[in-house]
Amino acid sequence: MRSTLIVLTMVAASPLAAQPQDPGGSQADVVGSYRPDPYRALRPGELRSAAFLTEMRVMPYGRVLGPVAPPAVVFAQSPELVLVGSTIGVQPPAGAAYQRGDTVVLAVASPGPKGWGELMLPTGLARIGTSNPRQTEAVVIALFGPVRAGQLTLPMSPTPKIGEAQPVKADGPTGSFLFAREPAELHQQGSELFIDLGRTGGVRLGDFIEFRRRAAPRPGSADTVDEALAVGQIVSLGENSSTVRLFRIKDPNIPVGSPVLRIATLSN
Repeated sequence: MRSTLIVLTMVAASPLAAQPQDPGGSQADVVGSYRPDPYRALRPGELRSAAFLTEMRVMPYGRVLGPVAPPAVVFAQSPELVLVGSTIGVQPPAGAAYQRGDTVVLAVASPGPKGWGELMLPTGLARIGTSNPRQTEAVVIALFGPVRAGQLTLPMSPTPKIGEAQPVKADGPTGSFLFAREPAELHQQGSELFIDLGRTGGVRLGDFIEFRRRAAPRPGSADTVDEALAVGQIVSLGENSSTVRLFRIKDPNIPVGSPVLRIATLSN
């Protein structure tokens, strides 16, 4: 009995690394599960589906006519569901023509904040095919939302190939939170928020933006302090505005007008 107690005491007192390990390698599995995956900067779908502000620019709008069934028949308010692979009719902007193989963005326009133009909400992508005197046909290659007759078409801007990159610390510039794509008192991961920083302000696609609380007194309660509320990444970049998609939230209550600042950028 005494010898048994001595053996148990020696095992309990020995360092963890010196004790026999589980043959299944459970300790290694735990360490492996916390090993970070390679950082992927931005996926093309995240960039192409992001909403953006027109900033009062005149846009080359075409129009979605709707599904074509059978092909070469003009659409007339058909209730058919548009899916990836569907052929739709589109109308180019007045005085212009789409070329076979071009990719166009299908989108819905709604009013943006005063002075910032329209808010464009992409619903999908379509590749231009054949044309006839009545319409141009296009095949839907991606969907981000419902596609319906009357929506707008826009030429797709080239998507930069950022690939894999590591974020590096970057100070400033600073700006403010304009409004959210989906009005809400509490924001969540994936929410798209618009800020008044763009190319002219020195930010770039993929930059990391921090939303902060503005320090101010509050009658009857503790004063607010300058603290981080959320972090997001720029997924659409304009001249004077950007779209930021949130991925880390400390406080989902982010008031319009909250200060924002760039905290990191992607290495080249």
